[in-house]
Amino acid sequence: MSAEREQLVRDGYEAWNRGDRSWVLEHMREDVEWITPPEDPDPGTYRGHEGIETYWEQWRAAVGQLNFSPEEVVTRGDHVVVTALRSGRGEHSGLQVSDRVIQVFTFEGEKCVRVSEHYDRDKALREIGAEGLAEQ
Repeated sequence: MSAEREQLVRDGYEAWNRGDRSWVLEHMREDVEWITPPEDPDPGTYRGHEGIETYWEQWRAAVGQLNFSPEEVVTRGDHVVVTALRSGRGEHSGLQVSDRVIQVFTFEGEKCVRVSEHYDRDKALREIGAEGLAEQ
């Protein structure tokens, strides 16, 4: 199951990068949670497809289409942890974003039930009990 989940997450990044947000949402449960860190420009917990779409729209308004380039993918139990380069440039604002984000995807069966974002890889790994992979 872990290889299938890892591939699903990779496919999700590809769908996102080509602008297919509906594909991403189809693979998330209706009651999914998306949690952003306190230091994020839009910190908080976004619930359900509607809440997540609101969060995505806030980012899109500021920086246009964000693209993600996965650099590392780690699977542990029901979690897939991705370290990715995130980049974008606002069409109207001109604001440019280029940073590294760690996203923890938690699954129940074939659906994602939670996405937790971090800027600290070790903290993200500790969240899922994978301390042994921290600082590698």
